[in-house]
Amino acid sequence: MTCYDDFPVRILLLNLVELLAALVLGAILMAQLGWWAVLLYGAIGCLGLILSLAYGCTRCGYYGRVCGLGLGKIAPIVFRQRDQDEFGRSPSQTVAWTLVGLMLALPAAAGLISLATGPLLPGFAILGLYLAVVIATVLTHSRFVCAHCHQARDKRCTLGRLADLP
Repeated sequence: MTCYDDFPVRILLLNLVELLAALVLGAILMAQLGWWAVLLYGAIGCLGLILSLAYGCTRCGYYGRVCGLGLGKIAPIVFRQRDQDEFGRSPSQTVAWTLVGLMLALPAAAGLISLATGPLLPGFAILGLYLAVVIATVLTHSRFVCAHCHQARDKRCTLGRLADLP
């Protein structure tokens, strides 16, 4: 397993484009429930990002460097570095990543609810596209990020353990 000390820009851009697409489609799915759902989605996303930066990125070996999502370069702007030995072991980190997972699950739930209450074809198309983008994001992340990450190699990262890398 070859690990990057700094991830190539092409991998960073791929991840950012996929995540942006998932966020936009997720917001569209949430909007089908009402403006309040979009605000809830945004609040959960912002909280998940802030907590990930504060409790995950600050303990990561990529703190101050280019990780697969670029957050390693953002974290030092707002948060001081923490003990790297705590990476993957902190309950606060688990809470942060759970919020990120919830943010990915909510639009799928909103899409299913909208299918039950509204026009079938447009809702199905948006939900299908959202699920395709999320699946593509998970697959490319595990292949292009986890497969070259020091934290995944050392079995310290939850996503890296899920990717079941050698």
